[in-house]
Amino acid sequence: MGDVTRLRQILVNLVSNAVKFTHSGEVVINVTAEEVNSDNSQSPTHQIHFAVRDTGIGIPPEGLKRLFQPFSQLDSSTTRKYGGTGLGLVISKKLCEMMGGQMWAESGGNVAGNPLVNQNNLASANSFAVGSTFHFTILAKSAPSIPKVYQNPQPQLNGKRILVVDDNPTNRLILKIQSKKWNMISTEADSGAKALELLKKGKKFDLAILDMQMPEIDGLTLAAEIRKFPELKTLPLVMLTSVGCPKGDTRNLQACLNKPIKPDQLYKILMEIFSNQVVNIKNKADIKIDSNLALRLPLRILLAEDNVVNQKVALSMLARMGYRPDVVSDGLETLIALEKVPYDLVLMDVQMPEMDGLEATKHIYDKYGNELDNRPVIVAMTAGAMEGDREICLQTGMDDYMSKPVKIEELQEILENWGEIIIAKKKLLRYKHNS
Repeated sequence: MGDVTRLRQILVNLVSNAVKFTHSGEVVINVTAEEVNSDNSQSPTHQIHFAVRDTGIGIPPEGLKRLFQPFSQLDSSTTRKYGGTGLGLVISKKLCEMMGGQMWAESGGNVAGNPLVNQNNLASANSFAVGSTFHFTILAKSAPSIPKVYQNPQPQLNGKRILVVDDNPTNRLILKIQSKKWNMISTEADSGAKALELLKKGKKFDLAILDMQMPEIDGLTLAAEIRKFPELKTLPLVMLTSVGCPKGDTRNLQACLNKPIKPDQLYKILMEIFSNQVVNIKNKADIKIDSNLALRLPLRILLAEDNVVNQKVALSMLARMGYRPDVVSDGLETLIALEKVPYDLVLMDVQMPEMDGLEATKHIYDKYGNELDNRPVIVAMTAGAMEGDREICLQTGMDDYMSKPVKIEELQEILENWGEIIIAKKKLLRYKHNS
């Protein structure tokens, strides 16, 4: 049955691959559920279908045939450019099967795998000229419902007319679906020009959401044009952005909404606009992160990770604790960096191109020995979720282990534990040197 840790591993692997191979366009995750038993139990079983679609380079038919074979990629040039061996897909497929499901892929109208499910209920990639879609299913029991205020219809939002202006159809669809749950009436426009055309015809709206980065007429320009209509000078305008809220003149805007669009954040903005009061949507206390950890435990940290998305996530987490690590992309770069700087701790991805984390660890031991006085602490980071992964890393000589996606509280705990040991050893070495 469904296991949240295994599910997280699968999604991280598929989304990371999609981002890696998509230079422009988008990566979209669609999720649907279908009840598969009828025993009238309080916790029925559902088949959950996930489809991770990208607009990337796609997969040729011969590549699809080998897709789920271990240590296989489309060709050697793909491995050199993008890294990885294909092992992550094999592990992900096995994890799906362990949860009563399966995995398959589509690209250019071709299918790899053997989906034994009702195809009429599943999203298809065949209508897309480029990119790929990775499908997988799992079986899961219904979890107890946790009420969230933003999931319920709200009287303040009921019947409100909303104009959504975005050139991305996925973003328009997300906003349309969410606004419908609150009984709002949405109208979509795929460009600033079409939005202005609607407004010139006298169509009435209670609020407009504008994408900041659109071709021809961007969001800020569109907001300024809307304000030229005398009757629209007080129309609430919300800016939708994936590059941070605009700096400078934002007098025409009531709020800024960051992508990806989260229902709780959208709810908060809409309720504050229409109810004129501050809305608190927090359901649990924030994780207590020590922003002064780097001052308390100053460490020279090296992050060895080939995936740009994972790099950004790790750097953001470390920055919250005050650390500014150096970054390398493979095992060879790790060894070169260690020759230049005596790092205290290396966060080592296990699966990297050129030289993986396990091999790099062996080289570190060969050159610097076993003692922590002479080498850095090595913490493994792996997307593998199979039994024995931790043991393999530790047997290779790695000092600790984190499973991806890395949780900030787990990262902080590891830095605290090893940081205290590292600082204590440094003090002891200084004492010996001075005595």
